[in-house]
Amino acid sequence: MRDPDYWEDPDEFKPERFLLASSSRSRQDDERREKALKYIPFGGGRRGCPGENLAYVILGNVVGMMVQGFEWRNEGAKVDLEESIKGLTLTMAHPPKFTPVGRTSDPLNLNQQS
Repeated sequence: MRDPDYWEDPDEFKPERFLLASSSRSRQDDERREKALKYIPFGGGRRGCPGENLAYVILGNVVGMMVQGFEWRNEGAKVDLEESIKGLTLTMAHPPKFTPVGRTSDPLNLNQQS
C-alpha cells in the first residue's frame, strides 16, 4: 500500500483516498474505487479472500455460542438506534453497553464429561 506507482504521497496517512467516488465518476475514479476495494476486509471481486465463507461460518458459530451461553443485560433503559457514518461503514451513534451474565457456572460447556 506504499507503492508510489499507485498512490500519491504513499507514506502519508490519507484515509480519504479509500472513500468511494460520487455518482459522476470518470474512468480514473472507477480505477481508484477498484483499488480501494482491494484493501477492505476480504477484498472484492476476483482478488477476494478465499477464506471469506469460512470466516462467516465461524462468526455465526461464535455468536450462537455467546447467545446460548450468556444472558445479555443492557445497563441503559432503552437502545438508541440513531445512526452515524464513519468512513465506509454505517454505525450506531450511541452504541449500547451490554453485560454478559453466565447462564450456568460453565456458560460455554467447556468442561463437559463424556
